[in-house]
Amino acid sequence: MSDVKKKKTLEKINYGQEAAQLTDPFTMIDLTQMDDLSLSVFLCQGTMPFHRHLDQDELFMVHSGTISIESDWGNLVLRPGELTVVPKGLSHRSSSLVRSLVLLFQPRLIVNRRNGDRRLFALKGEGSMEKVSVPAMGRQISAPFRPILLAHMDTYALNLVLCRGAGPWCRTDRQSSLILCYDGQLILDSELGRVSLQDGELVVVPKGITFRLSSSEQALVL
Repeated sequence: MSDVKKKKTLEKINYGQEAAQLTDPFTMIDLTQMDDLSLSVFLCQGTMPFHRHLDQDELFMVHSGTISIESDWGNLVLRPGELTVVPKGLSHRSSSLVRSLVLLFQPRLIVNRRNGDRRLFALKGEGSMEKVSVPAMGRQISAPFRPILLAHMDTYALNLVLCRGAGPWCRTDRQSSLILCYDGQLILDSELGRVSLQDGELVVVPKGITFRLSSSEQALVL
């Protein structure tokens, strides 16, 4: 019997409640693992040393507070709802003068075995980091259930969807789907049952499971 069949329900996670446990600067809680992609929340306060990751991109999205990211491609200031991707091989560090909570998406498993896809150094001036505002992108969406690409990291894409009414049934066979309610309330129906989500709550739908999103009013979903 497959793991999907054994799993009777979807696990709902509230990342705000999980983050409340963090007290020491730069400590982290792993929220969920989706195939080889990990989603964590960490407390940014103070300054990290410069470092680089050879095997994976990192996506930072600020939940609360304000952080700075310094890198060889320039510096960014991220506020709540803003995100950026730090490419593999790019020397960087994050810092904050206040208690700031940050969601961190990282490919973690077997990435260094994907056809030798490593990057030792990202050279100065070779590129630039882009800052994306989730609320600003949400205001530009007029058609519900049409995904808008926010960022790429490794083999994953982070999309923004406006939910209004009942959406189409969908299914992904290659990768699982992480559904994060950014703003509003929504219902997720699937073969594994029904889950209601509100701001700051998420679930992972395993690959091969058919699901649908719906909202009686309006919701923004990552």
